[in-house]
Amino acid sequence: MCIMLKRNINLFIALYVLFVVGFETYTYWHTQLRSWQPVTPIGRMVFYYSFFTVLSNLMLAISCLWLAFSPNCNRFIFRVIRLNGLVGVIITAVVYNSILRGIHVPPNIFMRLANESLHVVIPLLGVLSWLIWGPFRRINFRVIMGSLFTMLIYGIYTFVRGFFTQYYPYPFINVTKIGYSQALINAGIVILVFIGLAYLLWAIECLRRQK
Repeated sequence: MCIMLKRNINLFIALYVLFVVGFETYTYWHTQLRSWQPVTPIGRMVFYYSFFTVLSNLMLAISCLWLAFSPNCNRFIFRVIRLNGLVGVIITAVVYNSILRGIHVPPNIFMRLANESLHVVIPLLGVLSWLIWGPFRRINFRVIMGSLFTMLIYGIYTFVRGFFTQYYPYPFINVTKIGYSQALINAGIVILVFIGLAYLLWAIECLRRQK
């Protein structure tokens, strides 16, 4: 019964993420909601899938979908994706609700619901499901380094893409407005927070293991 419940919870989270991301994908493909967004559908897709919010939620969805079909999965790639998803949605929720909420107003009720889902509801569901059901014993130094590597790749991609397109997903790394020095400092802070949260989740795992 417990295994079936865990599978259903993980499947629900995965499908929830895929539905919301799918809805936003459809919307951005057909509509240029803001004048500063890319004009072409392909450009808007690249822009949309360059957001840390979207990628973090997708990482969480992939790990949850994996657990729905293989609850005891312990592969290294799964562990990295799982950690990326968990830490990523925590950062997403904290940064958005503390810094970005006041400057980001979705244009309609449907986009607002999608926005709240990605920045509040899904992060909460993802973290709570992990705290209650795990699986645990999946985080170690090697996994954290694997996750950190993917974060660095994302950071490099963001700045290289921004250099050529002048599009940056977030104002605190927008080089055209705040310059490279401040943007790199802000990106470094995010990476340090990522590492800190990864070690915090590892510590929580260790405490649960002792109990």
